[in-house]
Amino acid sequence: MSINRAEKITMWTACAAIISFIVMRVFHGELYRPIAGRAYLFVHSGIEFISYAVSFTMLVLGWLFFVKSLSKHRLYTAALFGAVGVFDMLHGLTAEGMPFFHPVGETTLSALFSMSAQFIGSVGLFIIFRKNDAPVSARKRLPAMLISLGFATVVGFAYFAMADRSGIAVLAGESLELLRVLVYFVIIFSYLSTIGMVLYLNRNERPQALLTIIQSLVFFLFANLQFILSAGVVDTDMLLGHVYKLAGFYFLMKGIYYVTLEEPFKQQKRTESRINFLAYHDELTGLSNRRQLQEQLSAELARAQQSNHKLAVFLLDIDRFKTFNDALGHSFGDQMLQAVSQRLRLAAGKSNHVFRMGGDEFVVLMPDIKDTETELVDTRAKALMGLFDAPFVLGEAEYHITISLGISFYPQDGESVEVLLKNADTAMYCAKAHRNEFSSYDPEMNRKSHDRLRLESDLRRAIDQEQFTLAYQPLVNLSTGKVIGVEALVRWNHPQRGLLPPGDFIPLTEENGLILQLGEWVLKAACKQNVAWQEAGLPPMMMSVNLSMRQFRQHQLAERIKGILDSTGMPPKYLELEITESMTSDVEFASDTLTSLKEIGVQISIDDFGTGYSSLISLKRFPIDKLKIDRSFVSDLAQGGSDAAIVATITTMAKNLKLKVTAEGVENDEQIKFLRERNCEEAQGFYFTKPIPANLFENWYRHRSSQTA
Repeated sequence: MSINRAEKITMWTACAAIISFIVMRVFHGELYRPIAGRAYLFVHSGIEFISYAVSFTMLVLGWLFFVKSLSKHRLYTAALFGAVGVFDMLHGLTAEGMPFFHPVGETTLSALFSMSAQFIGSVGLFIIFRKNDAPVSARKRLPAMLISLGFATVVGFAYFAMADRSGIAVLAGESLELLRVLVYFVIIFSYLSTIGMVLYLNRNERPQALLTIIQSLVFFLFANLQFILSAGVVDTDMLLGHVYKLAGFYFLMKGIYYVTLEEPFKQQKRTESRINFLAYHDELTGLSNRRQLQEQLSAELARAQQSNHKLAVFLLDIDRFKTFNDALGHSFGDQMLQAVSQRLRLAAGKSNHVFRMGGDEFVVLMPDIKDTETELVDTRAKALMGLFDAPFVLGEAEYHITISLGISFYPQDGESVEVLLKNADTAMYCAKAHRNEFSSYDPEMNRKSHDRLRLESDLRRAIDQEQFTLAYQPLVNLSTGKVIGVEALVRWNHPQRGLLPPGDFIPLTEENGLILQLGEWVLKAACKQNVAWQEAGLPPMMMSVNLSMRQFRQHQLAERIKGILDSTGMPPKYLELEITESMTSDVEFASDTLTSLKEIGVQISIDDFGTGYSSLISLKRFPIDKLKIDRSFVSDLAQGGSDAAIVATITTMAKNLKLKVTAEGVENDEQIKFLRERNCEEAQGFYFTKPIPANLFENWYRHRSSQTA
């Protein structure tokens, strides 16, 4: 365990007190001297008045300066030393040679006040510091001070009253000596106990102010040992005891200084430093923020203008970050942002070249580009993209993410901070259309950006006006050739742009949250259509509907789907809900949600299987019925290779897990043959038909049924 500077000073101070005490006892015979009465009175009075001044200072500080940071230790210590100060003052005023000197029994008023000061000081500190500190209301100041000073006043009057009486048995002979021994025993024991308690209660962290309290307690302890062992009243033993006592008050005042001046000053400096840091840095990641980016980029633009160099601005964000955030929670999203920022910080080289714009957007600057070095920008962009090839290990799981990156250049794409950032943002959104890509700014992108904004505005209107329609792609049993179900695929019948495929608008609905409304409409429309087909004479068949991440995380999803099934009259066993592997990252949540869906009687399939990162152990826990092999593995089946091996492995695994398998994207006879040989039960794709509207599907189904009959 390391020892800080304040702890070392405390140890050396305690050692100095111990060594000096030992030296005085070992060489007591040589060092002991009686002191002339007037000289001792002068020194003693000075020490006592200093003690009183320190005690009074503590009382005033506790009353005036600790109001906003008042605690039990501070309040009760101030009140305690108010009483101690009164006794020390009366001790000095009643000492031999002073005008108020008076004997009491076989002792004196001065001795009584001295022992009372030491007694209540030691016992009071023991009581105060026996527990950890805690805040206390400022309203308790007056009662605490009144009780302390009132107690000292009452005792003082009692002692003066005793001085006028004779024959007080307890203050004479053996009784007085026994009382003296008992009082000093309690004092010594209290100081030792207080030192031990303070060190124990603050064993993990010892503030400097608290360590000075320890130092003062050590000197108070040895002061009382000197008083006990002193050979006379006016000698070097008693003088050294008062010196120890004065040293104790010095360290006590030093502790008060730390609490009232130095610690608040340091706290203020820390607060100012923190405020200044947060003004220019992001609190979550520690990266420079937008304000620092604007200042740094302005400075780099000025340098580039003077040196006639170029400058590149890289603006990137995390693909599907909103999906991760919605699926796994904001705490997980924060962890991911911290991990991403750490990789960017290491890759950038200079910390003042990486910034967090906000959300999941980051900026990296590449200054001082010469005309002959423009190809380095592409190299740098590829390096930034490559940072995210390796998965992120968050908790006990691995997560693969990609980024989209936009680049703008000074001076051709802008000569100001605002224009360069805006154009880099435009280029980034252009790259985001494909994901996991980077793109340099082109003026044509502005038109596309404006189109995207208009499309988003049209999308909200389309939800309200139900401008959407469904197309259906059949699922065919490869053994019998019969159509056993369909997958419902949404299309947008845009008033001006015509029929739009999902890729043109689904990402937008996921970003702005409209996917919940659209997903519910799709589910209801698909169920209605399935019931309508059965009423028209078609045999019952499975209706597959995709769930988005936001839908999957929706509150009471099972109850919502059950309500749609009840309202449309569709039997639950004919509804198949398709989820993706990424939705199962939170295993506990996914398991609970899928179980609740199975309880209402629907089927569950995992879509695009093989492209995600499902754990086979987790897969066993999920109540799923089917795996759908992604089309990217099916397209090259005829050529063999790794895709064929992957498909064969998935079908074998599914068979062992007693799951059905559907191959997506089937387009030719070779693929059909391969899938049949690998015992793949179902297939869908252009080989059978493209997704078609409901009325055309009904005609297609009747025609196909007549041919296969």
